[in-house]
Amino acid sequence: DTERGVVWEEVIIMLPDYVNLIFLSATTPNTIEFSDWIGRTKRKPVHVIRTDYRPVPLSHHLYAGNKLHKVMEGKSGFLEPGYNAAAKALLPTSAASDQQKPGATKGPYGGAGSKQQPAASYKQTTGSKQLAWQQQGNRQNWTSLVKYLEREGLVPTVIFSFSKKKCEEIANMLRTLDLNTASERNAAHQFGIQTRARLSPNDASLPQVITICEMVKRGIGVHHGGLLPILKEMVEILFSRNLIKVLFATETFAMGVNMPARAVVFNSIRKHDGKEFRVLQPGEYTQMAGRAGRRGLDKVGTVIMCCFGDTPPPQLVLRNMLTGSSTKLASQFRLTYNMILNLLRVEDMSVEGMIKRSFSEFATQRALTTNEYPKLLSRGIKTLSKLDEQFKLEADSRIGADDVEDYYAACRELLSLNNEMLTYILNSAGSTAGGALVPGRVLLVTSARKHGYVRAPALMLRPPVLSGSNSSGIGNSKGAPAVCMVLLPESYVPLKEDDEQVSKSTPKPGHLNFVGASKSRHYAIREIHLDEFLLVSSNKQKIDVKSLFKEGSQAGSAGKGLSAFNDPFSRAKPMGGRRPDEFDDAFAAFAPRGKKGASSDFPTKKTSSGVSKDAQLVDQVISLLIETEAKEAKSSLGVMDLRDCIKGVQQGNDALEFRSACDRLEGQTTIMRQFASHYHPSLETHYAVVERKETLRDRVGTLRHLLSNESLQLFPDFLQRKALLRTLGYVDENDTVCVKGRVACEVNTCEELIVTEMVFEGILNELEPAEIVAALSSLIFQEKSDSNELDSELPERLHSCCERMQTIALNLGQLQSNHGLPLDPVDYCDSSLKFGLVHVVYEWAMGVPFSNICELTLVQEGSIVRCITRLDELCREVRNCARVVGNPTLYRKMESASVSIKRDIVFASSLYIS
Repeated sequence: DTERGVVWEEVIIMLPDYVNLIFLSATTPNTIEFSDWIGRTKRKPVHVIRTDYRPVPLSHHLYAGNKLHKVMEGKSGFLEPGYNAAAKALLPTSAASDQQKPGATKGPYGGAGSKQQPAASYKQTTGSKQLAWQQQGNRQNWTSLVKYLEREGLVPTVIFSFSKKKCEEIANMLRTLDLNTASERNAAHQFGIQTRARLSPNDASLPQVITICEMVKRGIGVHHGGLLPILKEMVEILFSRNLIKVLFATETFAMGVNMPARAVVFNSIRKHDGKEFRVLQPGEYTQMAGRAGRRGLDKVGTVIMCCFGDTPPPQLVLRNMLTGSSTKLASQFRLTYNMILNLLRVEDMSVEGMIKRSFSEFATQRALTTNEYPKLLSRGIKTLSKLDEQFKLEADSRIGADDVEDYYAACRELLSLNNEMLTYILNSAGSTAGGALVPGRVLLVTSARKHGYVRAPALMLRPPVLSGSNSSGIGNSKGAPAVCMVLLPESYVPLKEDDEQVSKSTPKPGHLNFVGASKSRHYAIREIHLDEFLLVSSNKQKIDVKSLFKEGSQAGSAGKGLSAFNDPFSRAKPMGGRRPDEFDDAFAAFAPRGKKGASSDFPTKKTSSGVSKDAQLVDQVISLLIETEAKEAKSSLGVMDLRDCIKGVQQGNDALEFRSACDRLEGQTTIMRQFASHYHPSLETHYAVVERKETLRDRVGTLRHLLSNESLQLFPDFLQRKALLRTLGYVDENDTVCVKGRVACEVNTCEELIVTEMVFEGILNELEPAEIVAALSSLIFQEKSDSNELDSELPERLHSCCERMQTIALNLGQLQSNHGLPLDPVDYCDSSLKFGLVHVVYEWAMGVPFSNICELTLVQEGSIVRCITRLDELCREVRNCARVVGNPTLYRKMESASVSIKRDIVFASSLYIS
């Protein structure tokens, strides 16, 4: 629960160690996770006792056609025949008679055979086609149901309805029914007299008191939040004594009161959760259905769902509700100003400590300890300091590359910029990035630790494919990196291939990861990721890519060879393509069997010089890459202007941001070329050392962040709220709580900032006690009311005070918004201040009887009493605020205000304790 959940979490965390805890739940599926959190928070072992069965099993039914149709028994699973029978019982008479006619096609209700839709085609008679199952019952329906329950011995029964108004409506429909015997009626009547005796004559004659007392005599009760507290207690006690046979209640009866019944009835399986109407969740259904079946009295608990429409609820909806798993217990922990200020005042726990102990951060904090991150961090720090020392000692070996650390930082920035830009272009302009990454494009690539090259010239053979893109011929929706032919550094030494296994796994020419030699230099065919592109040159070469790079794996090419071996005619030339002298030899085009080198990955057609065309092509590409290397050594390699790639594609802000990014890219390229290390012959060795060192530094930084407060989910929210408190003067620069903060600490009942600002602006000082308490009611009352406007009969000072309160709320809302908190000032004001009961509370504080004030509003009696009760608590808190500030006048006024509302039915003593 968003309101209560945070309070419970705070209580569990803050309770002293000597307090023992027992948790009971019928519907929590993640018990072990929750228990683990409690155990770690309280540093105590937690014993989890689980019962997978009910002492009194439940039987679930649909009430249709004045009969019960069983749809589930215990945990046996959903019973489709019962559902079908209920659907048939709800058919209109004409449709049902059509099914009974001889020769009619038998469906799932008339017998085996056809699989026609149950009852769905017959529901046009009443209501909407989709919502026929949501129809509410009339007086006749409810009278029949209650008589059926009494006849079948299924009382006492709790009937759940998800509206206070509906509970009373249905109970009033049954005015003619009497479910009690004479002696039971007399006992209920006597208890009603005793209850009313506690009230003043005026209060005892309230319409709600008279109605409920008359109703319980007949064995019918109502229980919801709109009832006066004393009447709720009377109904509960009579129900526990079996003097109320049918009780109409809202969901709260299943949550807070342990009063089981023989049967439970659902008026509807849909409820409004404060935002929208929806079907009950499995956990909610279990909680309410669990009221059925009294241990030691009933063999089985009966659960009934009413079907008053032409169809039962959809089968899928019912199945999920009856057999689905409950909603997991989730944290609703959030920071409040009161919590922050109180924690800043004490030394036992910090706000960060509170966040770490919350259930929302539990999984993260547990993962940090289980994965031994603290140990990894200390090990990383030691290794990093050793690498730093070693790097300093080796300074003499880096003559000419002294600035390699700064060079690495510049390259890293450039690689990141290129990655960002090329990803954007690929998304905007298509698979070849608007021509930037076409086959034949010359690039500079860097992969020091993985492959041992830095700013190495490369030729694009296959453009990259981003994940989710299908535009490439590869058709790989997961994405694929680019493939390039990379010129390896002069210092590259090839691996020896003495081992037979190594030679078998060596890639063939033209395949991925093949390393070859040409023009006294080595080259490799590598996959290049977008974050390895250092520079996209303006140079582009027209080449036959298919000759240089064979798509697919070696396994694929081996497969081709095998198919050629099995099909001896696969290499034969077509008849029309032969020379005249070949016609005499039918086998002229066949390769001799068993001779090595008969087939090759590259075409074997040779030129007049005796070198294959592919070898010539490779030589040509390597010459180009060596030339590129020489150009870059003089900083004369042309860089492609990426602005040309998205001409006519992007407009507006994106295009402006892209152009500024292009400017940054050009600037960063110039910066990179200014370092001496860029031209050093042994750059690869020094760069790899720095990369290893800096990668480890990044990982240590990540671990530090994970183990620090900054990684906490609510930490940014805490910083924003603390900054606001500083702006308002509640805390100083040293996080010491000031007088304003100490005042806010006293307020727990409502928005503490609004109350504090009211006290410091002195807007309560000029008001009378009755006016103060009326104004404060707007902070307590939270229900929707038809009128939120102030009554013109109220004193001018009270009107003025309420307007100033609205101004304070709007200003506070705006300030919070300015500090980055996600709220709208108007919404904050509307949700914090509701003026629906200002007039009612003012009249009550002036001594007007309760019966009279009830006529001023449509708000139910129970809600009025609840508001005034909580208002008494707020009066005490504001009185304490006056004491902290040193305002004796306001202190005395608050005491008078508290006395003025403490009277009669609102503060009548509980039936349970007296």
